[in-house]
Amino acid sequence: MKPDSEVKARVSELHELINEHSRNYHALDNPVIEDSEYDALFQELLGLEEDFPSLKFDYSPTQRVGSKPLEGFSKVDHLAPMLSLDNAFSSSDLEDFNKRILERILDKKDIKFCCEPKLDGVAINLIYKKGILDKATTRGDGKTGEDITHNIRTISSIPLTLSNNSQHKIPPLIEIRGEVFIEKEDFQDINSQAEVNSTKSFANPRNAAAGSLRQLDPRVAASRPLRFYAHGLGYLDSGNLKLPLSQVEMLKGYSSWGLPVNPLTTISKDINECISYFDEMEDVRDSLPYEIDGVVYKVDSFSLQETLGQVSRAPRWAIARKFPAEIGTTKVKSISFQVGRVGSITPVAEFEPLNIGGVVVSHASIHNFDEIERLDVREGDTVSIKRAGDVIPQIIEVDKTKRKKTSNKVLTPEECPSCHSELIKQEDEAVLRCISGIACPAQRKESIKHFVSRNALNIEGLGERIIDMLVETDIVSDFSDLYKIEKKHLIGLEGFADKSSENLISSITKSKKTTLPRFIYALGIREVGEATALNLSLNYESLDKLLSATKEELVEINDIGPVAAGYILDFFLDKKNVKLINKLISLGISFEEMIVSSDSLLSSKVVVITGSFNQIARSQLKEELIRSGARVASSVSSRTDYLIAGDKPGSKLTKANDLGITVLEEDEIISLLR
Repeated sequence: MKPDSEVKARVSELHELINEHSRNYHALDNPVIEDSEYDALFQELLGLEEDFPSLKFDYSPTQRVGSKPLEGFSKVDHLAPMLSLDNAFSSSDLEDFNKRILERILDKKDIKFCCEPKLDGVAINLIYKKGILDKATTRGDGKTGEDITHNIRTISSIPLTLSNNSQHKIPPLIEIRGEVFIEKEDFQDINSQAEVNSTKSFANPRNAAAGSLRQLDPRVAASRPLRFYAHGLGYLDSGNLKLPLSQVEMLKGYSSWGLPVNPLTTISKDINECISYFDEMEDVRDSLPYEIDGVVYKVDSFSLQETLGQVSRAPRWAIARKFPAEIGTTKVKSISFQVGRVGSITPVAEFEPLNIGGVVVSHASIHNFDEIERLDVREGDTVSIKRAGDVIPQIIEVDKTKRKKTSNKVLTPEECPSCHSELIKQEDEAVLRCISGIACPAQRKESIKHFVSRNALNIEGLGERIIDMLVETDIVSDFSDLYKIEKKHLIGLEGFADKSSENLISSITKSKKTTLPRFIYALGIREVGEATALNLSLNYESLDKLLSATKEELVEINDIGPVAAGYILDFFLDKKNVKLINKLISLGISFEEMIVSSDSLLSSKVVVITGSFNQIARSQLKEELIRSGARVASSVSSRTDYLIAGDKPGSKLTKANDLGITVLEEDEIISLLR
């Protein structure tokens, strides 16, 4: 049957769509459609090529794996292609997969499969020569990837040198495939810090991991809690060594060499156990510390894998089964523009509340105006909302068939919604920004909210509602005005009487005695979170020394790169900021001396904090630990000496127990500190 013009046009359109989405996903780390949508397009093209073989061209997306790597990174050819996997969407698809395997082998008995969770991370390729990490690359187009060795070397779970083992000898040359990912708890921490610093947040853990790996500065990757699981084998030059006989045996070898392997990986003796494994993973999915989006099945025997072979883009011996996406449908009530602490303008959609994955959601950030344009989302639209695991809700699709004819496109604002000043987009940023600073009421409010927050000056009783009133009534226009508030200013405001006014003034007065790290953090300098503020304090010891810091000095400090150093320098070179700091000092702000002990039991120990505490705030605990000479890290590794576990400790406790790390409870650490 010859294809008509309509079929030819659709094939051409599918080529363009799939190539575009493949490039967005693999090369730009910015997928704009869901995996399920991409799979549907791909399956449609496969079907048309099967029906009309004359339309199956060499350049078809079905004949290649991914997209070409970005310019700017060195290109590296893989020793063996990094193939993608065919997908199964149901138990019957898995059964068909098993039938196809049995048809190709002489021994018709049940096949054993290696089953593993499909991590929603970033695929990488590690090349070890004589047990030493030689190169690390991205998947790229499956044949050629990008050299990211400088970033991979910063991931503590990836050994730079493999540990030899009597049972599993290290081969002269090996390509090891695996996945880099970020755990859910760590992802939330990253976005929380981004919110504090008014920097760009990530849509999901995979984007955060991908963005971290595609940094030219390895210090950025080093600052992110990246993790790794090994799961596959590329090229292998075994020399005279005995080859592993199976996938599971190979993974045991990896583990013995010091490479992390997912502990949920198991063997299924037949396809029925494979189906049961999928159900088990779907049940525990939300309780796992990391995101998974399905299950991967591989024929365990390497000899059978070789017999089965591969098609041009995928092996015949492996398949992935995806979980159904957690999606809900609702209607957009409004789209507003929020002004962040440092002027970033973020569009936010408010929609009719709906329950997704056991959580009621009613609004979602649309991140930026490019995303509004891509989605073409409008007020009144019916939209699909996705919330996978603990990830924040996001709009993934607009049902334009239900759109009212009277709906209007959302226009990019030309002026700040708060102060009406002109908005700008800086060359190195993707966001619109109001540069009026605290002259902008919204920025003024957000800055003051940050200044009085628990981890900053910690002024109790000064919540958002009260700050809004103080700014709107012109009682407070900057931080220093807080320390000029008198009882007469508060009496008459909603909610204030004699006692409540006295309590607030007392709380403000109490905050005058603080620490240098808290004060630096409270100033709200871009890219300066709690950890950076602590590092600045330890390196400069006094505010006067910090005010005279140079960029060359700043970039030498741990976790401060050129960008952050630039923001710090610009802040202290601004005469208005220096004047404000001096006003605060003159009004009684003072700093407790921060003495770091060199002879405590915690001196030079690597400590990780997790969970919540009843007797002490996390920020205070962190300060006390640093005063005791401890090094406070964000993630658990083999180099961690102690994990301090509060209530609801999460996955960090599990990992610490697995590694045999000493766990201290709240009472124990307080006793040590005292």
